[in-house]
Amino acid sequence: MRKYLSAIILSGAVALTGCAKPPSKIAPVAVASSEYAGKSCKHLLAQLNNTNTELSALEQKQRDKVAGDAIVVFLILVPPSSMAGDHEAEIALKKGEAIAIKRAMENRGC
Repeated sequence: MRKYLSAIILSGAVALTGCAKPPSKIAPVAVASSEYAGKSCKHLLAQLNNTNTELSALEQKQRDKVAGDAIVVFLILVPPSSMAGDHEAEIALKKGEAIAIKRAMENRGC
């Protein structure tokens, strides 16, 4: 009985390592603000608004993946995002872009 319980606990721990990360735990990737150099404040603000809108949508999709993983792991011990993927890379890029745009805006004095 103890063997089975230990195996179930170990399987659960292994399965949880493949779960989707919550958006708040995803670090931004480095994006050079020089990519936005020479753009007007108006253009930078529009770009930042677009980036934030896209980031919000991706974060919601990621939260849905996290919730789905929690439910499915509880039932079958295999997180679907480990097979189907999640939006971690896209969120990291959008977070990095937002930081770079804000830095470019500060450099321009926007």
